[in-house]
Amino acid sequence: MNMAALSLDYVDEKTKHKFHLPLSVFKKPRTDKEYKKLETLLDQLIDEVRDDENHPLALAMQIIGENIEQFDNEYFPPIGANISDIEMVQYLMKTRDIYQKDLADIFGGQANVSKFLNGERPLGKKHITELKKRFNISADFFLK
Repeated sequence: MNMAALSLDYVDEKTKHKFHLPLSVFKKPRTDKEYKKLETLLDQLIDEVRDDENHPLALAMQIIGENIEQFDNEYFPPIGANISDIEMVQYLMKTRDIYQKDLADIFGGQANVSKFLNGERPLGKKHITELKKRFNISADFFLK
């Protein structure tokens, strides 16, 4: 018995663009090759759908986009994603030639700076706000 693969077929009445979407395009990519194929398809869908949320292919575009994003997040984490708050502050101190005593005003004393750097004390909202100002960086570096 010859069974055809399940798919969605769509022809735009105005542009006459044709889309043949085998159901396999709705699964998350597992390899770079699958990722690139889905990325190309997503670009075509974006060109077709644009901002029309009621377009018949809008849901397909959304699903494929979310699957690509999940692949990106899993295999290509954002820069700094694996850096702890302690490592970030140590790096900022080193590159700016700053010592623990220079951060005492932010942490409420040099002993508290030491406790933070030793992992005995977490950063609070106030600390993040002040570190952001002191080092002229985005608070996003500390928000994970």
